[in-house]
Amino acid sequence: INENDVVTGGPTQGTRVFTDNDRLSALLASGADADGLALLTDVEAVYTKPPDQPGAERIKVYRPDATVEIGEKSTMGRGGMASKIAAARVAALGGVHTCVAGGFDIGNIKKVFSGEDIGTLFEASARPNKRQRWLTFATHAKGTLTVTEFAKKRMIDSDGQDGGYQLNISDLLNSKGDYTERAVVEIRGAEGGVFARGQVQMSSTEVREKIAPVGPDGTPVITFNSSHKVMQDSECVILATI
Repeated sequence: INENDVVTGGPTQGTRVFTDNDRLSALLASGADADGLALLTDVEAVYTKPPDQPGAERIKVYRPDATVEIGEKSTMGRGGMASKIAAARVAALGGVHTCVAGGFDIGNIKKVFSGEDIGTLFEASARPNKRQRWLTFATHAKGTLTVTEFAKKRMIDSDGQDGGYQLNISDLLNSKGDYTERAVVEIRGAEGGVFARGQVQMSSTEVREKIAPVGPDGTPVITFNSSHKVMQDSECVILATI
């Protein structure tokens, strides 16, 4: 997959439709419901640090909480290893098994799709529906909600069943950013990074007014506003189980 730089300029000079070919291929693979994607680069896999440095280890299967020290950009294009990792995660979230592997050996393509132990595998998540795909890939978050660890665990463990993705005021610790009703926001736990995204039912002003103070046990105090719904169960998607 290769972006035609001549004809894909954005509305203003220097603006690109796609950041690089890695993300373009990831979005295409996800949109086409592909089974697998190979992202080829000038190193053999994703390593814990640049492979020419002492102690660098190949990551066989990438996890969202993996620690990777990024080196210089690839000499083969606009992207670098950070671009490869970001694109591979996009494809994996779209339900596509993705492998980052070395591109100098043409035989690696066959090895990747034969399931051989080369490169770094990004395991596919469950294939998203159209709305989840839109929330994940085609929106820009206008703010961030921080939820309790209990709410985070409930959302991840529920797998979207029995209203597990629904967020009430009682689930929130704080809200950042200025957003309107129906805006898309990111969701993060009290510990760790962003793990979900969804559309809110009220503006940032309303949310901040209703969030209760935190009690001695670290959870919000129950108030008359606690049961007020911030996000519908059907308007949330889990991005990472970290």
